Amino acid sequence: MSTATATTTRTQKLTLIAILSAISFGLMLFPQVPIIPGATFLKLDFSIVPIIIAGYWIDISAAMWTVVLRTLLKLILANEGVNTYLGLPVNLVAVVVFSVIMLWVMPYVTSKNIGRSLLAILLATIGMTGSAVIMNWFVAVPLYAQFANFNIAKIIGLSRYFIAMVLPFNLIQGIVWGGVSLIVLSIVKPLQNKLIS
Repeated sequence: MSTATATTTRTQKLTLIAILSAISFGLMLFPQVPIIPGATFLKLDFSIVPIIIAGYWIDISAAMWTVVLRTLLKLILANEGVNTYLGLPVNLVAVVVFSVIMLWVMPYVTSKNIGRSLLAILLATIGMTGSAVIMNWFVAVPLYAQFANFNIAKIIGLSRYFIAMVLPFNLIQGIVWGGVSLIVLSIVKPLQNKLIS
């Protein structure tokens, strides 16, 4: 590969990462879907999809850069104060864990690896749910009580919060994330060769 070709390819990849990051940021804002009754603050968004596309079209480092850039865009352009500062780290860890496991278990997407796809979604969902429980227990719950005057233990109850809200939300979110990401990947596959040469 010539130097000019290598430079062009690198520029294409950086441009695509920037575009996917912007789309991911937009999907953080809309649509946001509450899926657990009584927990409207836990909202499903589809910002994972461009991140998964970056991972499969380029590589896992591109997926991580997409996560970093869309997170910075959220902090700069759509900062909601304490809710952003406390909620974004939990979201960031969940997205990174889900993406890494998904891309590691199923490094290539083809129409013939349905079983591997389902395994990747299952393991990524379990990993993400576990990380969400840990982040909520050690970060969200104590910090929301201290800085947002929202004591989950007193207002909701820790058992109810984790068993009836955090666990089902993340399990549903993981399945939806995986399914939607693979569907979108199959739809936009014809664009891959045009954008990444």
